[in-house]
Amino acid sequence: MKNSFYTFILLQLLTFQSHSQTIEMNGTIIDSETKDPIEFVNIGILNKNMGTISNLKGKFDLSVSKKFSNDSLTISHVSYYTLKIPIKGFKNQMIRLEPKTNELSEVIVSNKKIKNKKIGVKSYSRFLSMRVVSKDNDIVEVAQRINIANKEIKVKAVNFAIRKWSKIDGVKIRINFYENRDNAPQTKIVLKNIVAELPTQEDSDWIRIDLNDKDIYISQDFFIGIEFIPNFENPTIVDLGGILTKGKGYYRENSLGNWSKLNGGASINVEIEY
Repeated sequence: MKNSFYTFILLQLLTFQSHSQTIEMNGTIIDSETKDPIEFVNIGILNKNMGTISNLKGKFDLSVSKKFSNDSLTISHVSYYTLKIPIKGFKNQMIRLEPKTNELSEVIVSNKKIKNKKIGVKSYSRFLSMRVVSKDNDIVEVAQRINIANKEIKVKAVNFAIRKWSKIDGVKIRINFYENRDNAPQTKIVLKNIVAELPTQEDSDWIRIDLNDKDIYISQDFFIGIEFIPNFENPTIVDLGGILTKGKGYYRENSLGNWSKLNGGASINVEIEY
C-alpha cells in the first residue's frame, strides 16, 4: 500500500513536470469583416515542425515546448493576410484575419491552336507507396515539381494516385501551388483556397480534381502540393503512389514546417492548356 502511494505521488509529479514544460495555446480564428469562423487555417512555428490546423468552427489547440516561448505563432491562410503573434503570454483568444483582395489576372485571348498536355509523374510503382498519416490534428503535404519551359499555361486539372486499398471516404485535400526556388517549394503563387473532398475510386488508383473553372494561369516552373487535411476525429491514413526513378518530390508533416526531399517522386501530375 505504501509503495502504491509513492508510485501515485511520483506519477503526479511527473505529470505536473510535463505540463510545466509546455505552453498550451488555443483560440478561434474568424474573418475580420464577416466574423465567420475560418476553417483549415495553418497555425505553427515557422520552420520548426510544430503546428496544427483550425477545425470546421475555426478553433485550434496547440501544445509546444517552453523552449519556443520566444518564437512567434504564424497564422496562415492563402485567402488572408498572414498574422504573427508572440507565443509568450499567448492566451485563449479570438484571432481576426484580414481577407486579401482578389486581383484577377489578365487573360489574353489568342487565335492560335490550343494544345493540351499532361506534365509531372504519370505512373507509379506497383511495389512502392508512400503512407500519409495525419497526426495531432495537423496536415501532411506532398509536393511535386512541374516544369513548363517558360510559357504561360492554364492548369485544367490535377491528378494523383492513391492506392485502392486506402480508405478515402470523407478525406479532404487542399491543392497548393508553390514557387520553385533552388529546386524546392517556397512561397505560394496561386492565392486561391482550393479544397476538395476525394471522390470515390472506381477502377483506377488515379484521382482527378478538375480546376478548369479556377482560371489558374502560371508562367514559371512550380511545385504542385497536395495537402491532406485531418478530420479531427480519426487520423487520415492513405497510401500515395510513388516512383523511385523520378526526383523532385518533397513532403512535410506539419503546418508551416520544413520541407524534406523524397528519395523519388510522388505520383502527381497536372493537365495543362497552352
